[in-house]
Amino acid sequence: MKKKIIIGIMLVALVIGLTTGCGKVSKETYKTKNLEETLQEEQIEHDLSKYKENDKQVTIYMFRGSGCGYCKKFLTFLNSIVDEYGEYFKLESYEVWSDNKNATLMEEVAGVLDVSVSGVPFIVIGDVPFTGYSERYDETIKKAITDLYNSDERYDVFEELEKQKEEEANALKDTRNAIIIINAIFLIISVGVIITKNNNNMQKLSEQIESLKKEIKVLKENNKPVENKINNNIENKKKMKK
Repeated sequence: MKKKIIIGIMLVALVIGLTTGCGKVSKETYKTKNLEETLQEEQIEHDLSKYKENDKQVTIYMFRGSGCGYCKKFLTFLNSIVDEYGEYFKLESYEVWSDNKNATLMEEVAGVLDVSVSGVPFIVIGDVPFTGYSERYDETIKKAITDLYNSDERYDVFEELEKQKEEEANALKDTRNAIIIINAIFLIISVGVIITKNNNNMQKLSEQIESLKKEIKVLKENNKPVENKINNNIENKKKMKK
């Protein structure tokens, strides 16, 4: 019974190993807002009639808290440079105070850039992180935007995070495949052992049956004289009665 349970566990592990998939980072799985939506949510007056998002613009990633004062200051600054720098950037903001998924994403992005975050805003432009916001960052932020826009090789932290996830997934896949192979080997060995043991048991049973047959035959042969004597006595008694 125990052997059957072990084999069952191995089969389940094998099936799980074959069917388990690995996830990828996808922006679609997170709640995000663009510049206009974020400005509206933070009730910042704006006029984006001349502002349009396009694929050439660099993406500013912002992790924020709804109602956060420093987040609002950064967004006010961003709104103030739209006329001059709007053609260079677009915004993706992730609210983390009420969204655990976005909060986890912020930690992962910080890990990619090898920085620690203890609050918001957390702003990323290319490979340049800004933990918090102060007016003294303004010129550095402008430079980070234009440098990334003019760069031939634009660094995107999301793409880098996806690469890391894929590497982790591949490593996990290799480990899982090794476990599947080991489980399969153990399964084959276990089945082989059980079959061999069953064959041995059947052989022993056959031998025991043959041995019993021989004993019965010997007993019969040993009891034959007694049986004949009894039969003779019965026949003699019958004759005497006649």
